[in-house]
Amino acid sequence: MGRSPSPGLRRWCAFLALLVPLGTIGCGGGTGTLSGKVYYDGKPLKGGNMTFICTGKPSISTKINEDGSYQTEGISAGPVKICVETESWNPRGKTMGGMNKPPPGQTSPATGPKSSGAEMLKRYVWIPPIYADPDQTPLTYTVTRGNQTHDVKLEPLANPGEKKP
Repeated sequence: MGRSPSPGLRRWCAFLALLVPLGTIGCGGGTGTLSGKVYYDGKPLKGGNMTFICTGKPSISTKINEDGSYQTEGISAGPVKICVETESWNPRGKTMGGMNKPPPGQTSPATGPKSSGAEMLKRYVWIPPIYADPDQTPLTYTVTRGNQTHDVKLEPLANPGEKKP
């Protein structure tokens, strides 16, 4: 006749059975700090905003500094879409409608530069609007916990129908 396992062994096996699924799906995800530089056609962007869109979680926005660098904290771990817009630096006052507004419930990192028109003209670089549209941006990244560096490289469009303003 076989012996039944002791109650302690049964509890230990039940505990392990609960831990295995947690190890495969992750425990809570956590957040990451992301920094790097943003380039367009191989040159650093000198101004603009970035938004990291996390499905089902709050999106995070940050500004692009004059040297092309950015840094943001508290991005939920997991896949994100990256939107980049520079129209807030357009000295001609053109905007992209609602595309450079942050998602509902979020705030923008900057309502636009607090610089003179000459400074804006020096820093403004037109980029294809696809990069500012969350439904069309090809830019993605998988955020992990902790600090990480990710350079964002934007390329000119191959579509000859895309026009600069």
